[in-house]
Amino acid sequence: MKALAVTITGLGFTGLPMAIDAVRAGCHVVAVDSSPERVAAIAGGAVADELTTVSDRDLRAMLATGRLHVQTSAHEVPAADVHVLCVPTPPGSHEGVDLAPLRRATRGVAASLRVGDLVVVQSTCPPGVVDDVVATELAEGSGLRVGRDVHLAHSPVRIDPGIASSTLRSIPRIVGGATPRCTKLAARFLRRLTDRVVTVSSIRTAELVKVFENTFRLVNVSLVNELAALCHASGVAVEEVLDAAASKPFGFLRHAPSAGAGGDCVPVCAGFFASAARRCGVAARVVEAAIVRNNAMPSQTVRRLEELVHGVRPLRDCRVLVVGVTYKPDVPNVRQSAAVKVLELLHHQAEVGYHDPYVHRLVLRDGTALHSETLRPGVADLVVILTRHQAVDTALLMRCQAPIVDCTTGLPHFVQNDATAIAC
Repeated sequence: MKALAVTITGLGFTGLPMAIDAVRAGCHVVAVDSSPERVAAIAGGAVADELTTVSDRDLRAMLATGRLHVQTSAHEVPAADVHVLCVPTPPGSHEGVDLAPLRRATRGVAASLRVGDLVVVQSTCPPGVVDDVVATELAEGSGLRVGRDVHLAHSPVRIDPGIASSTLRSIPRIVGGATPRCTKLAARFLRRLTDRVVTVSSIRTAELVKVFENTFRLVNVSLVNELAALCHASGVAVEEVLDAAASKPFGFLRHAPSAGAGGDCVPVCAGFFASAARRCGVAARVVEAAIVRNNAMPSQTVRRLEELVHGVRPLRDCRVLVVGVTYKPDVPNVRQSAAVKVLELLHHQAEVGYHDPYVHRLVLRDGTALHSETLRPGVADLVVILTRHQAVDTALLMRCQAPIVDCTTGLPHFVQNDATAIAC
């Protein structure tokens, strides 16, 4: 099998694992990122804190092969057989998405395209973006015809941040191309990296697969949060309901209540779904209601906190310590984090601090800079758990000598500890 030359643009939590897997598969990889600090760290064999999908040991092993080179995007993207785009598509004002990073990355690749090259877009995209934006940028920047001179496909990333990159080979990859030949060539490349490739009929189909997967999750998280509210009002334990429902061997997929779904993909993709539906004249009422419900969860969480401490001591007179500010456990990522939104709301009502082993510094919207605090007696009048990391020492948490409220199950409730009865 030919040793392919591959460029990968974007070395975040999806691009770096892709680079590692490509080198492991025998490819010669030039990995490109816009951050000089990240490039320097990776070139030196150190994985940035937020890139938990790759270990330092795996990175160093791939660098030692001599087939992995890292550079900033200030340099020209070199010629290659395959170009993979792994840049972010964050929320933005234009139909809910900021395409500037993707446009820049596409232009960088277009300048070095040759006849026969393959471009694979791994970035999560709203339906139509790869055909309408990426294909146009490639054609204009290279002077080549997409689908005839050069090949274009979309293979949206599937990754669970926090898991080891070595397990990614077992996750099936979706791919759809601009033409059947584009799909065939992209699938052939991806089979070097993963055990199973699922081909679909078009790029737009591949886009919708990813958008629907994550919208499905947001809808179900919002639904289970409504269940949690109903259980609370009915005097029923939501965990008991979920445990019993999960015994059904078909037609049920368990989701956990929380202060809201966050991260780079789930809430963002739901927005992509709703925007695409509006453009097509389709009423997406279920999805739009789920988005509204998810957006309301942080303020609902704060209201429930106020109810819990009402009659004891107002929140405004408390020093509150939030434990866990990332969007999910054991991942150092605060993008779209419901926990951060709760902390922001509490900041307007009380003196706040936080403890999170993955986030050493956090800047709030008003410019206030907070630093992760040590768990110790007297650190706060009230401790609020929003994201439950395995690395948080439960024994130290219990010794804070303050009431502890657990918000990780959708509805805040007191945790029984020696300080529960202490007026906060």
